[in-house]
Amino acid sequence: MIEYPDIELNFRLAPHTAAPVFLHPNITPLQQTVLGPFVHNAANQLVAIHNNQAHLSDDLGQTWQACPIFNTDKFYIGDSRSLICLASGVLILSFANVGDMHFNWVRKTNKPTKNCSLAHYIVRSLDGGQTWQTPQQIQTGYAAATSTLIQLKTGEVVVSAQNLDYDNARHYALSLVSADEGETWQASNRLDIGGRGHHGGCYEGTLIELNNGRLWYCIRTNQDWFWDAYSEDKGRSWLETKPGLKASSSPAMLSRLKSGRIALVYNPLYPEGKTEFARRAGQFSEVAASWMREELAIRFSDDDGISWSEPTVIARCAGSWLAYPMVFEFAPGTLWITTLQSELKVVLHEQDFV
Repeated sequence: MIEYPDIELNFRLAPHTAAPVFLHPNITPLQQTVLGPFVHNAANQLVAIHNNQAHLSDDLGQTWQACPIFNTDKFYIGDSRSLICLASGVLILSFANVGDMHFNWVRKTNKPTKNCSLAHYIVRSLDGGQTWQTPQQIQTGYAAATSTLIQLKTGEVVVSAQNLDYDNARHYALSLVSADEGETWQASNRLDIGGRGHHGGCYEGTLIELNNGRLWYCIRTNQDWFWDAYSEDKGRSWLETKPGLKASSSPAMLSRLKSGRIALVYNPLYPEGKTEFARRAGQFSEVAASWMREELAIRFSDDDGISWSEPTVIARCAGSWLAYPMVFEFAPGTLWITTLQSELKVVLHEQDFV
């Protein structure tokens, strides 16, 4: 690993640390002022979401033009957000509105109060990100995460989602499907793995369409592994579930690359070369879970997730949270990887790892 002391980590939502940042020798810092997520719009401009604005670039990210998304201060885009440019050119942004958020978890009962709320919205742009329509609420309750938007080969749009089961004091996962480019949405069945705690249950999943037309939902748990769910009907229902790859209690990001491979970016269960890490329980979770986030790793699959390359740690910072990754294929085989926690920004080339 190569030390990069000049990389500044923001550490929003994460512990403070003055530890150096180490990057894999084939990883370089990404010199961008915006964090993402990123897409190419129909005019081949880069579009990024950062600080409640859409940012557009005509020069491959060297300079950016900021475009407001909202005309009111009632909305603020949370750290969990996703962006897609549909085949038609319509942009859809999915976000949790932390501008109108309330959270209170009662220590004595280890349950949330009924007024906990964080609504899930989508907002569309018909002109490549320059202007945006009125936001549309697609979930009430406490819907804190929406990390993936995908368009299927058949045209449907599917967004990953979650919500809070107030009575059982845990989170559950679901998806929402649109057959009209984001104008209306249909919710799937709940995916509930049990548990208790304000980080209990299953949530913060990432979606991908497999070559056989099935959808795969890779969901965060406190069980030391991702929970894999599969849909045969384009995300309207999830019937097959099974334990997946070992991982810490932290979300992954799946991305289909131009090569056809799937890339998985995530936080492993334990630091490289170790078999243990500090765990959190109590109000967090009735199960003591590893929250190992000081290493960010990548794996690749050539067979739609049946087998994987060994995990390669691409970034390490002791005591930090290099978590909530986003993956953008800037050009075929060139990946921009950023994290919402700590705001790490790096670039890698697929050919160096496969």
